[in-house]
Amino acid sequence: MRQRHAIYGSVLLCLCLACALGGCAAQERAPLSFDDQQALAADRQCRSDATQMNNEWRGNTSYFPWRAYYDMCMRRFEISDEQMRRLHLP
Repeated sequence: MRQRHAIYGSVLLCLCLACALGGCAAQERAPLSFDDQQALAADRQCRSDATQMNNEWRGNTSYFPWRAYYDMCMRRFEISDEQMRRLHLP
């Protein structure tokens, strides 16, 4: 009986170890499309511009002056709200 518990315990330990190692493996992601790369570049530019225009900003993306300038900038680059949601941009 003890030998059976030891075998089950070993198998369970191996399964847990395999799951843990599988979770740490690099995840394959599809490369970003050209439009998504352009949207990320626009995001970096607009964040920088909005922060320079509103130097009181302390990192809260809902701060009205910062947010208004950021949204205006992203629209100037023709980035849609749907694309911003998909890329998890503020």
